[in-house]
Parts: sequence; C-alpha cells; structure tokens
Amino acid sequence: MIPVTVITGFLGSGKTTLISRLLQSPDLSDTAVIVNEFGETDLDHTLIAASSENILQLMNGCICCTIREDLALELRNLYLLRTLGDVPCFNRVLIETTGLADPVPIIHTFMANTQLKKAYRMHSVVTVVDAVAGVRTLNDQDVSRRQVALADQLLISKLDIVNEHDMEELRSKLIQINPAGSINDASVFSVADLTSSNHYPLSKSGVDIDSWLGDVHASGHGAHVYGATGHSSSIQIFNLHREQAISLADLVLFFQELVNYQPDKLLRVKGLVAVAGKTSTPAVVHGIRDKVYPLVWLKNWPETTKPGLRLVFITDDIEKQEIEHMLKTMCGI
Repeated sequence: MIPVTVITGFLGSGKTTLISRLLQSPDLSDTAVIVNEFGETDLDHTLIAASSENILQLMNGCICCTIREDLALELRNLYLLRTLGDVPCFNRVLIETTGLADPVPIIHTFMANTQLKKAYRMHSVVTVVDAVAGVRTLNDQDVSRRQVALADQLLISKLDIVNEHDMEELRSKLIQINPAGSINDASVFSVADLTSSNHYPLSKSGVDIDSWLGDVHASGHGAHVYGATGHSSSIQIFNLHREQAISLADLVLFFQELVNYQPDKLLRVKGLVAVAGKTSTPAVVHGIRDKVYPLVWLKNWPETTKPGLRLVFITDDIEKQEIEHMLKTMCGI
C-alpha cells in the first residue's frame, strides 16, 4: 500500500519551504503532493504540464493534486488515474494541510474509509513549528496545539533567528504538549527522516517503544495544555498503567466502549497490552477517534516495561478518571 505522510503546522510555520526543499531530492520523484486549494504551498516554479484541471506534473517527476472536493474522493480519483496510466506511478503521498487545519479528520479518513485502506496507509504526521512565533501561537491557538499533540515528528523552523532562551521555552512547551514527538531542526530534516519512521500502525520490529509512547511529565490525573491566560486548554495527555493482563474479549469490549463514548473528543490512543494467555508478547493498540487498527504483536516487551497495560491518551476534554472508570467497569482493573 502507498504510505501517506501528513505535513501540518500553523500559518507561516514553514511548510512551503520544507516541502519545496524535500521535493528537490530525486528520492521523492515518485511522490504525489496533495494540497488544499486554500493551501500555502506554491509549487508553480516546478510546473511543466497539467494532467487535468487540478493535477500538475512537476519537473522532478512528482505530481501535485489540489483538493477541490473531499480528500477521500480526490485520493480515490488519483489512484484510478495512476492505475489507468494517466498520471505517473506515484509510490508515496505527502498531504500539506492549511495552517488552520486540524489533522485529526485527515488521519481518521484513512482509518475509516474502506476503499482508501485498500490503496493507502497512514505513515506519520509531521508538524512544523515556527521558532519565533511558536510559543505565542501555541498559547493563543487551539488548532496549533492539536497539530503539535498529534505529531509523530516535530520540526522547528527559523532556528537561525531565535535566541537560546526562546528556543528552550518553545522546546519545553512542545514536550509538555507532546512528550512522544521527536523534535528536530526543520532545515536539516531529510528525505530519509521523512520516510524511515512508520507510526500507523507500529511495525513489529526496529521500534523504540518508549519513544513512540512517550511519558506524560505530570502528576495527578493528566496533563492539561495551558494557554496564555493561564486557563487550561481542552487538550489533555495522560497515561493509564496497570500491571494486570486482560483477556482479549475484555480488551475488545473496552475499546468498543471507548471509541463509542465521545469519538470526536478521543484524538488518539496508543499503547501496549498484556493479553491473558499471551503475556510474553505485547499487543500494540492504536486508535484515532472511533477507529482502531488491528492488533500488532511485538516479539518482546521493551526492557524498561513490565508486562501489563500501558496506554497513552490524547483527548479533547475527556478526563482521565472517565477512562479509568470505563476500564474498571469493562475489565475489572
């Protein structure tokens, strides 16, 4: 299946610069770039021919598709044109969101649409953050916090024009919002960095589980992401740890209840579970909104993790105690 990477970030964060630089690599010559018609990415300088009204062929062999209707329809049409030979045979997709876009519905589209799942698979979410305006934007804009919270990889742009104190403040803010996201300099982010780490679903081997899960550096019932006024944002990140194994039937019932509870507020859940009768090999669980990937079984537990249940939640105003009550009710733990 064709891997899909979502590249997001608030207005003016540097998505255009990043995408344009990456597309100069011949390693991305078999890539389709999907942009919203209100997007910021300007690829006109690489245009050589128009395949249709909204599909452009680029100098390096890429194609660029502008979203005129819904994302799922455009992706299905693009895959059909690929099959018919009407566009180059792309083997990777980059989706550039608008600066005001919430990435959750895009990820959910790939999990929920049965036709898309036959051709495409989510690979990762890359969020670009402006080093100069980043802290202010994260304090003021809830959508910016959601973009950061959902990222697998966080890229900081404009590092050359920010002082060390401001940089550390931004880094601390990013870690508070997303403890599991890797943080790197956008100017040196490479094609290899883009293509190497798969996060949807987690692969069976070669994975740093601790980094993938992250750790919420907060006590009590979870971490609230605070805005400029000092009042907490609705975005919350928290862990649930239990040392007991649970039956596969109870696990399925718990996740059925979970994803039906308040799906629009369940941004992401991921983790490891010890399933009764098979506790030596952890099951990886991963969900967005009301969709959950099939279980993936790892060969071994990470050295730092005891067999049991270890889940990380990113929610929009769902409290930790609500999930704990559900877990106790459904699974007795």
